[in-house]
Amino acid sequence: MAHHDHDPAHPTRRRALLTTAGLGALGAGALAGGPPALAARLAAPFADPVGGSRLSFAPVPVTRDDEVTVPEGYTLRVLAPWGAPIGPRSPRWRPDASDTATAAVRQVGTGHGGVRYVPLNPGHDGNRRGLLVLSHATADPVLLHADGGESPTAARTAKEIASLGVTVLRVELSDGRWRVRADGLNRRLTPSSPVAFSGPLDGHSALDTGAEALGVLGGFAHAATPWGTFLTGEDTIADAFGTDDRRWRPTPEQQRYGLSADAFAYGWHAHQPRFDLAETPEEVHRFGWAVEVDPFAPDAAPVKRTALGRLAARGAEVTESRGHAVVYLSDDAHLYKFVTARPWRDMRDATTSPLDEGTLHTARLDADGTGVWIPLVHGREGLRSAFRDQADVLLRAREAADAVGATTLRRPGRPAVHPVTGTVYCPESGGPDGGRVLAWTEGAGDHGAAVMSWREFARPGQGTDAAGSAFGAPGGVHCGVDGRLWITTDVGAVADRDRRAQLGNSALLCADPETGEVRRFLTGPPGCAISGVSSTPDQGTLFVTVHGPGSTGQGDGGPTAEDPRAVSNWPGFAPRGRPRSAVVVVSRRDGGRVGT
Repeated sequence: MAHHDHDPAHPTRRRALLTTAGLGALGAGALAGGPPALAARLAAPFADPVGGSRLSFAPVPVTRDDEVTVPEGYTLRVLAPWGAPIGPRSPRWRPDASDTATAAVRQVGTGHGGVRYVPLNPGHDGNRRGLLVLSHATADPVLLHADGGESPTAARTAKEIASLGVTVLRVELSDGRWRVRADGLNRRLTPSSPVAFSGPLDGHSALDTGAEALGVLGGFAHAATPWGTFLTGEDTIADAFGTDDRRWRPTPEQQRYGLSADAFAYGWHAHQPRFDLAETPEEVHRFGWAVEVDPFAPDAAPVKRTALGRLAARGAEVTESRGHAVVYLSDDAHLYKFVTARPWRDMRDATTSPLDEGTLHTARLDADGTGVWIPLVHGREGLRSAFRDQADVLLRAREAADAVGATTLRRPGRPAVHPVTGTVYCPESGGPDGGRVLAWTEGAGDHGAAVMSWREFARPGQGTDAAGSAFGAPGGVHCGVDGRLWITTDVGAVADRDRRAQLGNSALLCADPETGEVRRFLTGPPGCAISGVSSTPDQGTLFVTVHGPGSTGQGDGGPTAEDPRAVSNWPGFAPRGRPRSAVVVVSRRDGGRVGT
């Protein structure tokens, strides 16, 4: 292991990290100032008080160019593209995609989803040195393999498995440029990595296949906890599982998680029986959980936290309220939140994970702008007869939400919590109008409350785009420490072809929560989604994940084995290369806060 000038387990470093991570939630609790009358709270005008920054940058225009664009006065560099070495002995990426699984597991994964920057030494040089944690959600077989994925071999399956999951990288700002550094903390986690389970389903028979528990699929959901770990979802389980057994028929539970005989993307079951729905039906129960990764413990197995429910979550965010940790989650249709049983610091002091004991809820949003959080507890009406016990409720959490009348949304994505007001923002990417962004406040300013008031914060603009505010299919929201909102989009998910053409390439937008103003800050290359955002504590650097450039769109054509560059060749533009997911690093030329 390389030399470190910090001790990852040192209590001083941990305390600094906890202080930095908890500032936003603690601020929200302090401003709440005690519980006012609930009726008055819900009847009050729904508006964020002054606190969000005004937007001073000139919006970038709609584009279909094969590049990433940012406003005047900003610099942009590519960091951690698919296939980049993670250590000094890692092989270099081959532009013809002839790398093997052996090489891929020692390189940055593909299909970048979420991203989190974690300072190495908060309060000292945390704006210049840290860890970048990436989740890898999907692999495009046409781009991943030299033959375009046409040969259904065991080697192809092994490479796809080695290319997904999570990457942890040490990064450093030196001479004005961010670089990946060789470090003992750098590592890959894949669908073949050993994992542990904790919480109510630890040791449960539903997860027992008789074999070692393996696998982190990665996904688009990502969040940082107040105690310095990283959460990712596993929302792509339907891509990983399938079967050739014609007698197999999906159960209602399997249908609710999108499982079918024909694995949508990969066909791993043909070479690894654990992904065969007929041969090993319990294996699928090991996936779809929220996975906790400690980026400072390279030898520790990631832990699947079963108390948070098997949701195959598309979005996640963690905040703090009155000492309790609160995890907001979304799946393909519903909103959820998990509230810890006790204050999280007390649980950590007692060597209990805050994510192992607590209550999972789902949301019902009523037409009058109010809403309630319904506990997914086995004894309540709607769950008592349809589920065997609480473990069964958590195992089939999507069905449980259906059973208690949770509001069905159109593909809700990654939520974010305003660090001052406590307002929660969450996008919907689906629907004929291109989606929208919702916002809600919890009763009495407490994220553990049972009631909320909600509204629509932003809707994609239609027609002209003179103000640079039109967008479509918002997939996630990130909130900076000064309250500005960053909205990621995936234009390929917009159903209407004419509307997709109007919007151009996927974009990152910045919004002022006080005024509702939205401006386009960044556009990606063709075929991509902008899927994740993180920043240094001083907001001098923005890390943005560009997912799947050059991939196949909805009826818009796509790459082939003969021409993998048909849609895009970003970021390398090698004559015989192919497009690559990557992180882009954005900063202001004058060194100020990004977006202001």
